[in-house]
Amino acid sequence: MKLLASALSLCLLGSAVALPAAAPASWQQDEGESYEELRARELEGLVARFKEHAEWCKKKKLWLQRALAYEAVLRFLPDDEEAHRGLGHKKQRDGSWEQGKRPKPIDRSKRDLEEAMSRRAEISGPFVSALRALYERQEDKLPALLKDKIIADVLAVDPESEWARGLRFEVKREGQWVMMEVANAAEGRGELIKLEARTRAELKPAKEVELNSVERGLEISFTAALERGGVRVVGTVEDEELRTCSENLRVARDLLREYVGGQCAYSSDLTYFLLRNKSEQATFLARHPKVADGQREFLLGLESATLEGARDFGSWSGDKHRRLDSACRQGISNLLFNGHQITHEHGWAFEGVGLYFTHKITGTHLTWFVSPSRYLSAKDDAAMREKLSKRDVDWLDEARVLLEEGELPSFFQLYGKSVNKLSTEDLLVCNAAVAFFVEGRPGALPRILKKIGKGLTAHEVFLEELGMDLRQFDERLRQWLVETAD
Repeated sequence: MKLLASALSLCLLGSAVALPAAAPASWQQDEGESYEELRARELEGLVARFKEHAEWCKKKKLWLQRALAYEAVLRFLPDDEEAHRGLGHKKQRDGSWEQGKRPKPIDRSKRDLEEAMSRRAEISGPFVSALRALYERQEDKLPALLKDKIIADVLAVDPESEWARGLRFEVKREGQWVMMEVANAAEGRGELIKLEARTRAELKPAKEVELNSVERGLEISFTAALERGGVRVVGTVEDEELRTCSENLRVARDLLREYVGGQCAYSSDLTYFLLRNKSEQATFLARHPKVADGQREFLLGLESATLEGARDFGSWSGDKHRRLDSACRQGISNLLFNGHQITHEHGWAFEGVGLYFTHKITGTHLTWFVSPSRYLSAKDDAAMREKLSKRDVDWLDEARVLLEEGELPSFFQLYGKSVNKLSTEDLLVCNAAVAFFVEGRPGALPRILKKIGKGLTAHEVFLEELGMDLRQFDERLRQWLVETAD
């Protein structure tokens, strides 16, 4: 999937980007100098130059450039009174500053704008070069937070720095710098929808086949047995539902191979049983040879189940949509395990991939494997679950609501949890994380899941594949939710 047009050539691994020319060799720096020492040495002259530049911009009626100059000053001297007043801020009794309600500044003199940009480049050039040289020389040793500080310093004085924007994986869209994942989101979502529709349209109809010895031994009056492409569906439901289930399972396999990993495959001889009610469920569980006596009572309390060996699956809800939803979820779980060894222990991936792709295939969110909310009362949790089960509810929008209310769980807090330790709210984060990767960062998810399945730690995986730790990823995910809200 191609990225949207960009001024940068970005790589999806780590922080590798196509960079402009290296820092000028004419600028000399002590290689042993630390970030703090460099900053302290440069700060006084830098601030003075930006204040002079702000006064020049005022004379030229370049109000936006003047505001940017004062904002750069505040990056380094947060309490600078001249800069605050220049931006129209009002000082409060407690000494803090509050932004006034001024209109957004604009540059009135287009004729002088080019000169203003040249002046700013001359002012910021030595500082930017010094920071960049330090970053590139010590990149492997610098802590993630210090890297962020250096990049933020560069952008404070040079907002158009392609080097710093590249390290943040930002691209230009409609004249504005945005996260690469934001620029990709709309196109990425559209590509997925097209692929699902095209895959479904190209599927060959499943063929009706004879019951095998196990199915005949169940002594259940089946409507039909359908088979195609290594997927077998048998059931007592209507023929149309059986065919839809067969299509959904085959579409799921193609989508996961595209977005989750080409090695995703179903267990051999996979059979999915769709039953109409609990009476047929009881007969099925009593007579199926893969159901042990000690499992039967437990399985009777479920709406769907995977039998021993992960080749036979069953769904027996009294509702057609719940049967189809659970069939798709269980199929995706099988694909995840066979593709990357992802299990219930990898909660965010198991639930996130299952929920996200099931919804793209069936249009429903009806099968979850998690615990009740840790924060809501039982009544409120039930109401939330009922709301999330509705077909027209957008789970990303629901995540945004919790984020705005300050109640969205953090990704780094739920990353290591198994499915049975996730809550209802956690589901929204799991779904959002997978949407972030599929729609905004194509190609990253297969590599991440492969390493997770091999037992690598979260810290290792996210630093190696994304160039950010879990807290940084959490911040980026939240920013992505906000910036893709439209």
